[in-house]
Amino acid sequence: MRYLMLLFLAIIGIACAGGNRAGSVTVAAAAVDDLQTQSPTTTVQSFTAVEGADLMARLEAAQSRARAKQTPYWSAYSFDVRPGVAVDPAIREFNGNMQTIGETTVFVGTNAAGVTVETRNLAIFLLRDPSSNQITRMEVFNLERKREYSGYPVYWLGRANNEESLNYLRAIAAATPLDMMSERAVLAIALHDDARVGGMLKNFITSSPNPRIRSTSVYWLGQVGGEQAFLASLVRNDAEDKKIRRSAAHAIGQSRDRGTVATLKDLYETVKDVEVRRSVISAVGNSIDEQPAFAFLLNIAKTDADPESRRTAVRQLGHFAREDAVDEVMKIYANDTNIEVKRSALRSLAETKSPRAEDKLFEVAKGNDVMEVRREAVRLLGERVSKRSFEFLSQTAQSTDANTDVQVQAVRAISERKAEESVPLLIKIARTHPNQLVRKQAIRSLGESGDPRAVDFFKEVLAK
Repeated sequence: MRYLMLLFLAIIGIACAGGNRAGSVTVAAAAVDDLQTQSPTTTVQSFTAVEGADLMARLEAAQSRARAKQTPYWSAYSFDVRPGVAVDPAIREFNGNMQTIGETTVFVGTNAAGVTVETRNLAIFLLRDPSSNQITRMEVFNLERKREYSGYPVYWLGRANNEESLNYLRAIAAATPLDMMSERAVLAIALHDDARVGGMLKNFITSSPNPRIRSTSVYWLGQVGGEQAFLASLVRNDAEDKKIRRSAAHAIGQSRDRGTVATLKDLYETVKDVEVRRSVISAVGNSIDEQPAFAFLLNIAKTDADPESRRTAVRQLGHFAREDAVDEVMKIYANDTNIEVKRSALRSLAETKSPRAEDKLFEVAKGNDVMEVRREAVRLLGERVSKRSFEFLSQTAQSTDANTDVQVQAVRAISERKAEESVPLLIKIARTHPNQLVRKQAIRSLGESGDPRAVDFFKEVLAK
């Protein structure tokens, strides 16, 4: 009876999983559609151009043109875009930082080839109510991407100079400081290529009552660069909100300025709050000064009295594509007695491409270490796409003498693989494994798979 109940629940789960899978497919298809591009000239030509002596005059002209139609309308203009940032770029793989506000997703980082991703043809879009002319929505859109703009007409205002654009956006942010609109206005300001942006962001940080605006401003101040001293003062300020202090530490690490490791090292040595210090450690892993960053993190990983700080440093060491990083993480795994540090060492090894790191995961998974780290090694092997790791998981799950906890973890890891590999093996385990707990896990995993073969299997079993 208990077995049949588990099968019944699994069938319910597979129905739900099927619905989720369909949702995921829709999202993936939408993402592919979003990659459709066209020239910014073609995009602008589809808009209705308006004339005027300056930005404000063109905004008023757009209002006059739209008043007769009495439908919501966009007014849009382009501006000088900060280099090194991308808004909704037409790429499929990205490595770096991402921030999303509304429909605007901003990337700072590189593509799969290691080339900095940036978009130069951006515009600020303001959706307005026709009767009141109030702004109801603001977005920063990439003009190289095809969009429907919700079916509303777009009045094109041309290019605004930085001074009038920044002043206009600052007024919007000040008018509704606690509204989402102001957050988007701050983001739009940060995307401008202008020397005044840093001062405006610092003013938001020191005066805004909206913590989200302050946090966004801190992030972008790191991208603007040249503000290490100001950001460090936020990290040191015990009276400041802890989230802002931690954000400031990360902003220092993400900046392209030289000397960030020295600044962060000083903060690590002087700041007392342990959570803020951990943020400082994490921030070092993002620094462009690789060698001093590596040396700093290695020292923390080996010597810090706080296990969580050591764990944070070990995780950051996995970001370094160096064989000596693999060596050092292996030593830390062997020497540190804290279980969570050991688990972090395994996760750090799993991030590397070194065959020696995979060998270590196999060694731990097969060995006699404590169960928590063995399960972690099995789980991490499940994330690797190699044939060797799948064969190991298959053998472990089907063994008649392996530890039950490890076998259950192996089944979970198998379920994370592609359905072509995982589903037939899970069905086999669910049919034949002598350990009831392992069979139950295989059934649960099949119920979550959304695969038609799992449904056929459940029908067959229930019909007997």
